[in-house]
Amino acid sequence: MQSITFGEVIGRGMERVCYANPANPRTCYKVSKLGHDLQSRREIRYFEFLKRRHIDATFLPKYYGFIKTDKYLIIEQELFISSEEFDASLLNHYLQKSTDAQISELEEKLKEIKAEMIRKNIIISDIRPANILVLTKKRDGIQRIVFLDGFGSPEFIPLPIYCPYFGKKKIERQWEKFKRHYYNAKRKD
Repeated sequence: MQSITFGEVIGRGMERVCYANPANPRTCYKVSKLGHDLQSRREIRYFEFLKRRHIDATFLPKYYGFIKTDKYLIIEQELFISSEEFDASLLNHYLQKSTDAQISELEEKLKEIKAEMIRKNIIISDIRPANILVLTKKRDGIQRIVFLDGFGSPEFIPLPIYCPYFGKKKIERQWEKFKRHYYNAKRKD
């Protein structure tokens, strides 16, 4: 079995803890305890499904695989952190510090992402400002918007994943929920 060393905690959710990967500064580990790993198992199945179908998108973090130990289920994926060149902000924080022009740019990019999700039938079930990262280059504006969580479909029989008709309906429902969260976050500034 592969030995894994966890770096500093960079995020914490209901089911998982996210750690920096000290062996690769470009990736992180999403770690779930076995028995409390439903979301991780769903995400692994979904990322493997997308990989088999050669489906990718810039709004998805790169997926590098998973490791199962006797205690944990660990997903390795792309890490996003602020640097001298880039700023990485959760969407709700980005809204608080943005100008009207930056918010207009953001909203245009979000429309493009929604269209791409529908076109490629990419399902994200938990679209909220706290699960979306905005990567900006210091002088060039938004470089990338990345969803951090909620990949795949939680239904017992995940028809939205396999059937674009049902996928589009699910994506539309998720975006309607997201719009309510987005406008609430936007009003707080």
